[in-house]
Amino acid sequence: MRKLHAQGGACLGLNQILDVQRSFDRKAGWNQYERCGTQEEIVAFMEHLTLKMIDELGEISRVRKRFRRDGQTLDIATLKKEMVDLFIFVLQGTMALKMDLGDEYLQRMRHNEQRFLKKAETVTG
Repeated sequence: MRKLHAQGGACLGLNQILDVQRSFDRKAGWNQYERCGTQEEIVAFMEHLTLKMIDELGEISRVRKRFRRDGQTLDIATLKKEMVDLFIFVLQGTMALKMDLGDEYLQRMRHNEQRFLKKAETVTG
């Protein structure tokens, strides 16, 4: 298995990240997304994935609550960990949909530029 470098290490590209995740998921038996062949299987996987993502969002909300309500120090380390967990679930969802995440991202950003930046230029211009 390739080593992933922490801070200061080599930067992984999106395809490398997907490969690392897919390899890990196969070893852990978490690669159900590879067996999503029908619409029903995709929906079932997405339902499961949604629940997992809600759990992670709950963890983020808990950190926020401890900071806002309880006056605790903001737990940045936990926020980072939960954001990575959410990212993992997004990766798994994209693999279930057999998406080219990089291409889909760029298409969406072009759409957002047209929708939001053109509007902002009109308002400020």
